[in-house]
Amino acid sequence: MEESRRKLDVVARAIAQRPAKQVSLPEEPSRAAVGVVLEARPDDVHVLFIHRAEHPADPWSGHMGFPGGRLDPGDPGVYGTVLREVYEEIGIDLGRHARLLGPIDEVQGVARGRHLPLVISPFVFALESPVEPRPNHEVQSVLWVPLSFLAEPRNESIVEYFIDGQTMRLPAYIYRDRTIWGLTFRMIRSFLETMAALEERRV
Repeated sequence: MEESRRKLDVVARAIAQRPAKQVSLPEEPSRAAVGVVLEARPDDVHVLFIHRAEHPADPWSGHMGFPGGRLDPGDPGVYGTVLREVYEEIGIDLGRHARLLGPIDEVQGVARGRHLPLVISPFVFALESPVEPRPNHEVQSVLWVPLSFLAEPRNESIVEYFIDGQTMRLPAYIYRDRTIWGLTFRMIRSFLETMAALEERRV
């Protein structure tokens, strides 16, 4: 467990030393935020993912992703959005049970191969006390993935998706028969690049 806690401290330092990149679009975009929730366990730091429920109005219906959602008019900014959305979707009160390690690079939303006027802000949190996720109707299930699995390049796969009659080959992780790809894969890669930047500064 001590090794996992030390790894969380390294994550916190890496995020603090690498300012998150901002996405700039010609017009003011819609905003959303997601939570990259980490938990120190005896074997490793684990990362929380959700399996989104099937819904025809959701462009990411059925996908694996991070908990989160769009900015509501009543939210005090995207940080407030991530606190509210994570609590609504999986019942975890991040303000009470976790510490904020910081933001990582923003990403522009993409759905079915098309860029959207949407900017997503990921925030990384470390749980400080055990808490059991309680998914709501928007979430089929949750999945914890060891950080060491995500950090190992040999665990990256290629998956094929058919979009508008075209075949696209995209990078992904496959863990316990769940496929993590698309925007979530990009956020993971950004997170790992943040960690790698700290290692480079040490050399």
